[in-house]
Amino acid sequence: MGNGGSGADTLARRMDAEMADSFDEELELDDDRLAELVEGRNGASSEGSLDRHLYFKELFRLQGELVKLQDWVVSEKRKLVVIFEGRNAAGRGSAIKRISQRLNPRALSVPPVGSA
Repeated sequence: MGNGGSGADTLARRMDAEMADSFDEELELDDDRLAELVEGRNGASSEGSLDRHLYFKELFRLQGELVKLQDWVVSEKRKLVVIFEGRNAAGRGSAIKRISQRLNPRALSVPPVGSA
């Protein structure tokens, strides 16, 4: 085996395992709906469910990209700052949670910032 694809394969397996491990905890779904979403099937019967399915599919894709970005930042010994600005109760906390939930906490810091 060559080293060319082994790192990417390992990363992909790690991401898939992590997402599958906490998927039902996040979505609080019954087993049938969870299996459908994990396998990428659309068992949705209403348009609202379809929107939810697409939302989580895109969320997981983007979280995977963030894991790749974090791995690059760590390997290159770089720093990255992301700033969220907005009014209180504007959804910043939920957005920060969604962004940071798949990242390695050893390479992540989310400091609280007081309002001015």
